[in-house]
Amino acid sequence: MTNPDSGETSPGALDNHTIQLKMRNLIFVMLALVCLGLQAQSPEVLTLDACISTALERNIEVQMAKNNAQIARSNKVRAMMSFMPNLQAQWNYNLLFGTFWDNVAARQVTQQRSSNPNVSSSVGLFQGMSRINDIKRSTYAEQAATQGIESTKLNAKTNVLSAFLATALDKENIKISEERIALLEQQLEREVKRESVGVGNMETVYNFRSQVANERLTLTNLRNQYRSDLLRLVQLLRGDVGKEYVIEDVAVSEEQLSVGMASFQEVLSESFAYAPAVKSAEAARMASIHEYKSSRANVLPSVNLYGELGSRYSSQGAANPNNDLIPEKAPYFDQMNWNQYEFISLSVNVPIFSRYQNSNVIQNAKLNMLNAELAEEQARQQFTNAVQQVYLDLVASQENYRTAVENLEALEQSFDFVKKRYETGNTDFYTYMESLNNKNRAELQLANARLSIVFRKKILDLYKGE
Repeated sequence: MTNPDSGETSPGALDNHTIQLKMRNLIFVMLALVCLGLQAQSPEVLTLDACISTALERNIEVQMAKNNAQIARSNKVRAMMSFMPNLQAQWNYNLLFGTFWDNVAARQVTQQRSSNPNVSSSVGLFQGMSRINDIKRSTYAEQAATQGIESTKLNAKTNVLSAFLATALDKENIKISEERIALLEQQLEREVKRESVGVGNMETVYNFRSQVANERLTLTNLRNQYRSDLLRLVQLLRGDVGKEYVIEDVAVSEEQLSVGMASFQEVLSESFAYAPAVKSAEAARMASIHEYKSSRANVLPSVNLYGELGSRYSSQGAANPNNDLIPEKAPYFDQMNWNQYEFISLSVNVPIFSRYQNSNVIQNAKLNMLNAELAEEQARQQFTNAVQQVYLDLVASQENYRTAVENLEALEQSFDFVKKRYETGNTDFYTYMESLNNKNRAELQLANARLSIVFRKKILDLYKGE
């Protein structure tokens, strides 16, 4: 309050003003926190392109396929390097006890400390063409692994498309069910008013209440199905299942629905030109052929060249090449200079009896080759079946769409007519519900056909590598 004599504000008024300011600030902070909380809790919108991109980044099978390709490349380098000679250095220091001949000191001794440092190298001159076949095998194995990456990516994309389609169809079904409930509730409200003024009857009211209750149960089931399909989609993305998600509405243009279709043979031919799974199986078959050829080289002779450069030391002494004396305590490095040697060896190895190990390896390689041929045939058949199924679904969806458009147009006109007759009392409840059910089924068929055309076309484009 203000003192009338002095014109000053009383302390009590200042306290009230301060409290009001604090309350305003507190309310503002609380509103800001609520807004931030609502923003943080808003569901994440999933778009089709983002889902495919995320699935490829997080898919474990894709990552494993990439690792397998890296292993195949490493094996190819190893096979190519097998033509190169190896090179190794060795140093040792030995303590020997007992009676034996010392080659360095050129006499019999009872104990010795010795060393034989050396550098050696060996190279295979002929290995029965096994190394050439090993290079070819590893080259085809690398091609199979590389195509395996593309095949795994294709599977991940088609799985995401199928899950997204199922979720989008659920969303359309929910939308139609909600519109149906709104219409039935309007009719229920109308019948309640008519009954209250004595021009209606309770039977119709009960019928509409029953229909509304049934439709709400149907809506609940549709929403549960939507959550289930959405969960499957999120799991494919390896997303956080604790968050809320919604899928983006799929826009379908008339151009997408009216795209012409090539013949199945043309589509299949284009698809096989890409077909990473088939190419991977074909490359794996070629790799198995060269693995079989490489295994047969085990029964052929091999030629190897070996060379060694080194020196020797003995605690019993060594011969001095300058005076042919053998001092017993010749220093280590002096002996290294005196006892240098070069050694070269050419060897031919002929396998005679390997306890059936070589024949077992050859037999296993032959069976692996036969299995690879069957795997390629199976891959071709599975890919053909997949393309056939998607192509048939696309053609059926286009036919269903054309039929559904005409059917829905006729059923909408029929429902409008029946609705007016029902509202004027010229038809009964059951005729009205039958007409409504027919219209809703046509709406579902049309929505299903529209989305199926778009998504089946996308899957078919993926099979063709587009």
